Order: sequence, then structure tokens, then C-alpha cells
Amino acid sequence: MTKIFNEKNLLFILSFFIIVFVFINYIHNSYDYKRVDNNKFIKLNKLEFKENLNKSLVSNESYNAVISENCEITGNMHNRHKVRWVKSYFLKNIFQFSSSLNTKLPYYINILLHSFLIFATLIFLEKTFYLKKKYILFFLLYVTFIFQGYLGEYSYSIFEMFFSSVALFASKRKNLFLFCLVTSLAVLNRESGFILIIFWLFFNLNYKQFLLSLFISAAIFLSFNYNTINCMINPKFFIPLEPQKGQINLTDLKSTSFFSLIKLLMINLIIPFGIIFYNFFKDKIKNNFYIFVVLIYLVTFLIATPIHHVAVKLIILPLIIFSFYLENKKTSI
Repeated sequence: MTKIFNEKNLLFILSFFIIVFVFINYIHNSYDYKRVDNNKFIKLNKLEFKENLNKSLVSNESYNAVISENCEITGNMHNRHKVRWVKSYFLKNIFQFSSSLNTKLPYYINILLHSFLIFATLIFLEKTFYLKKKYILFFLLYVTFIFQGYLGEYSYSIFEMFFSSVALFASKRKNLFLFCLVTSLAVLNRESGFILIIFWLFFNLNYKQFLLSLFISAAIFLSFNYNTINCMINPKFFIPLEPQKGQINLTDLKSTSFFSLIKLLMINLIIPFGIIFYNFFKDKIKNNFYIFVVLIYLVTFLIATPIHHVAVKLIILPLIIFSFYLENKKTSI
């Protein structure tokens, strides 16, 4: 009994409730309003808020743009969402099924599902790196900070963060089956999931197994998105070159005040990547594949995502935790 209720296990139990609380707070702060005209919003009471959110979660219109088979290249970054239809289809069916049981359920399912994935990420990181308590607290602080503002596409990032933690766990445990399973799911969640395949080389210099996991994940990705191949061969499908309406583009930074620019860069790039590079240069054992992946994410965030999108920074949280592990590692992996 004492082993079950030791200090660390109690910290994990507390962590779960903190994560749920943080996510509920985020949902309420981000979606408890409605637009009444172009420039005016009104705050909803709790009942109206939950009704609106439940309707949005089960409405076919919320998913049609992603699930429909037609793909086109319009210069909008949402074009690439067409290859993410599997996860949208999965969520749509979960919410609609839960709504058939009770119309109030989708709201709670959405909170529990995403909160559980964040918590499961922490558990897999613990099982992989045997985290000290200070790194568990760092994880919670990082998540809490990320969810303080409005986040676009938070669901994709939470799923990808979870898949990243499982990929690290499978790679370190040399479990190729689990690794191929999670990378195959990751590429269906978001195209950046292909980066996770390189995680195998963090702990295993077996290039045949790496190529096998790449082949399996690519084959599954293409088999589920064969209708979109004609669009995918155009680079603009994944990285639109046109300025995005309603998004902060790199060219917009010229007109941004100095202090706002520094704040934006500090929060979205300098702090998260600064921690990684600081730990990397302190590492006695250098993992070159790890820093290669970090650089890929850095370039991806710079050219393929709006610079103010904070949610995508969740993806690199497992890599930040990995950097602490490498910093404390005394011998070769």
C-alpha cells in the first residue's frame, strides 16, 4: 500500500487533476463567447457555452472540410488538412456516438480525451527517462503556460505530443512493432508525424529497421490518402507561399513593435529551443540524430506554421524532457 501511495505516485495523481483543470480552464476561456457582428462578441453563460460546444463537436459541418474527398490548392494552409482526415473522422464518430447516449457527453469526452493524452504523455516520458520530480513539475508548468491563451489546432498538437512520447519509449525499449504502430498513427494525425520516424535512430543505429518503419508509415499514409496524391505532389499543398489571411506571417514582423516582436520570439522559439540547445552543448554524450530532429522542427516552425501558433510548441515538449535526460547521461546511449 505504501508503494502505491508513495510521494511520486501522489505527484502523478495530482498531475492528472492539474492537467484536467488547466484544459477545462482553457476551453472555457477560449470558446465561451459568440460573434454577434463582424467586430462584436458577447460572453455566453455556462449553459449556452456547453450547448454551443456540444453542437460544434457533433456537427458534420465541423469536419466536412477535412473529411471530404476533394482536394485543391488555393494557397491556404488549411489545404493540407485533407491528409489529416482519419483523426477527424475518428473524433467525429466518438463525439456523435457519445451524443447519441447523452447530448451533454461530447463536452466531457473532449476534455477527458485530450487531458488523458497529455497525462499519458507524462507517463510515457516517466517510463522512458525515469523523471525526477523537478522535470515533472517542469512538464506541468510548460503545459499550463501553453494553455493560457487561445490555441489553434490544439487537438493535432496534443495527439502528436502523445505520439512523440510513445515513439521515444518504443525506441529506447527497442520495440519496433510499437514504434511502427505509433509512427503510422502519427502520420495520419498530421504530416509532421513523419519526423517521429527518425526517433528510432536516437537509441538504435539499425538503419534497416529505420527504413522498415519509414516504409510502413509511408505506405499507410499513402493508402489512406491516395485520393490526395495529385495535390501532395505540389509543394504549395503543404507549404503555401502566399501570406495567410488572419495569420501573422514573417513579413508582418516588420510592422510589429520591438517589444512585441521580442515577446513573440521568446515565447515561441527562443525559450523552448534555447533550453534544448543549452542542454545539448552541456551534454557529455552528443546525440546527433536528436539535434538533427530539433533543427527539422525549428525550420518547420519557421516556414510551415504561423509564428504566433503556440500550440505546435507542445510537440517538442518530449524533446525538451529528452534534453534533460541527455544532460544527465554519463555514458553512451
